[in-house]
Amino acid sequence: MNYAQARTYEKRARATTATWDGEYGHQPRFAELAVAMLPASLILAAATALLVVLI
Repeated sequence: MNYAQARTYEKRARATTATWDGEYGHQPRFAELAVAMLPASLILAAATALLVVLI
């Protein structure tokens, strides 16, 4: 990698670096997961109940 490529890479890496700051008051990850999984689990339960009724 030559100097120009390394310099371009450094600029791109700095621009895409993400930081986590706890001051934003985000919900815990468990809450996000529970909210995302609730509709999926309800659909799965309904499909299972329908299969049990049909068989």
